[in-house]
Amino acid sequence: MNKQVDKIRIEIQRLKKLPTLSHSANKILHLTEKENTHLDELINIIERDPHILSKTLSIANIICLGYSEPITNIKDALLKIGFNNLKNVALSVSIFSLFKPLGEKELTYRKLFKHSIATGVISKYISSAILDNYEELNETVFTAGLLHDLGLFALHYIYYEAYIKIENLVLRGKNILEAENEVIDLDHSIIGKWLSEWWGLPEDIGEVILYHHEDPGKLDNKYRKNIALIHLANYIAEKSGYAVYNGANESVFYESGVYSILTLPDIQELINTAKSELTLERINIL
Repeated sequence: MNKQVDKIRIEIQRLKKLPTLSHSANKILHLTEKENTHLDELINIIERDPHILSKTLSIANIICLGYSEPITNIKDALLKIGFNNLKNVALSVSIFSLFKPLGEKELTYRKLFKHSIATGVISKYISSAILDNYEELNETVFTAGLLHDLGLFALHYIYYEAYIKIENLVLRGKNILEAENEVIDLDHSIIGKWLSEWWGLPEDIGEVILYHHEDPGKLDNKYRKNIALIHLANYIAEKSGYAVYNGANESVFYESGVYSILTLPDIQELINTAKSELTLERINIL
């Protein structure tokens, strides 16, 4: 291992350059639907931050299937998508905003951001509209879909040069984990897991972040249904035009592992459904 790669590993492990969780995100994280006062508090937190407000409303409109009228305010969003979905969208937007760059980095950041939103939307759709065992999945699976690539956001934020080297390898045919391990001898799933622990995110989200590129059929993990769903949604997002790097072999898809856990239609049918029935094109205006 060369000295530069060793330095990257050490600095990521120590989380030296990463931002701390914002005050808004930290407050949102600890709100619960059980407390009536938290409903008003969530609305107030979102409405006080113009960036969180605009992005939350945009994403709420993407996930809000079955309503012809667009969501134009947070109270309307609360009514149509519910407290937990609204909370999880606002939390994810708050976290994403910590890593938002300026200048040349913005284009690659936007691709990563769009991929994350697409994965979250697809996972929510599959879990609520297709799966028979939706109630067995934790309510935070939507958030896990949004935040599954948290480690990539961190890598993009800390070591953009390494991020671009990884992109070049993926575009030449390597999958994302192969490319990351070649460049930094580490992968974004581990980085994301560290961050999830650092910020006190729910355990199931951290486990999805850590294992979303693994074969879920081979995992002995109490959250393997969530992991299988996000593994699937990540792949469908890539095949629907919302990949991080647009590499031909960007993510390895463990189809047999997913289908051994979840009862689903054929994968190509799911991809076609995502393209035709979900309003993913709205992601492009975010």
